[in-house]
Amino acid sequence: MQANLELMEQFFLISRLMHRNHYQKNRFSEKESFRGQGRVLSILNNNPGICQKELSQLLDIRSQSMGEVIKKLERNGYIFRTPCENDHRAIRIFLTPQGINAAKFMRRNMEDAATLFDCLNEEEKNNLQQYLSRIVFEIEHVLSSDSGKEE
Repeated sequence: MQANLELMEQFFLISRLMHRNHYQKNRFSEKESFRGQGRVLSILNNNPGICQKELSQLLDIRSQSMGEVIKKLERNGYIFRTPCENDHRAIRIFLTPQGINAAKFMRRNMEDAATLFDCLNEEEKNNLQQYLSRIVFEIEHVLSSDSGKEE
């Protein structure tokens, strides 16, 4: 049990340090306005014209929450929406040139952050990835089990 608590403390410390590292590298950036929307921008960059419903499913975000994110991105000039040709109820989402630049900026940030793992050799990286995948699987399992319980 003590080892589990120590591991949790290390996870919290890593999380804080990664946030601090990100903030220090980006505090003078005007791109902070899309903080928290990087995954959306990345998916839109890789899937031009994706439907809002598909995007919501990919990100495992409720439709209402996705709608709020989309409105914010549109208001900030990162995306535009068009009705689907086959089904005018469905909306396709595209990045604007400003959105493409923002997605590239986020990608560079991710690549810069990934250099934090340069202290590990390939075997250690593979082991860490396997361990983290098992932890993610366990968390998802616990969450799906808990979602069926009544409060």
